[in-house]
Amino acid sequence: MAKLQVGRRKLARHITDAGFAEIRRQLTYKTRWNGSRLILADRWYPSSKTCSSCGAVKTKLALSEREYQCESCGLFLDRDLNAARNLAALAADATTAGSGPAAGRGADRKTPLPGLVALKRQPGTAPTDQTGTVPPQGGTANRALARAH
Repeated sequence: MAKLQVGRRKLARHITDAGFAEIRRQLTYKTRWNGSRLILADRWYPSSKTCSSCGAVKTKLALSEREYQCESCGLFLDRDLNAARNLAALAADATTAGSGPAAGRGADRKTPLPGLVALKRQPGTAPTDQTGTVPPQGGTANRALARAH
């Protein structure tokens, strides 16, 4: 019994070290940057306990049980594969909800705004009378210098 508790403590430490909050933050940033959508399962979503074939939910499933066997339909497969199938189905339901079968996938790239084009400024291309990057605003700097002299 004591060995099991030590094992769980190690597991908890490894999970904490993985920094899931940082991974989620980066995934959120990257999906927004690429114009995608991040779908999050609820913290208590029973992806491991739910049968990916018939949808029956087990009340208990020990972490040591690495194979999933459904009592209702007899499905037998790896526990992680079963959870992955359930999460994929959850994502598919979220992306197609209310918009038909064509809404399963987003754009491959961000769509550029029409009429706006980013240009790289080459060295030496600025006019000689405008050396700064910000144009003067109303000549306030010139008036302040004129009063100081």
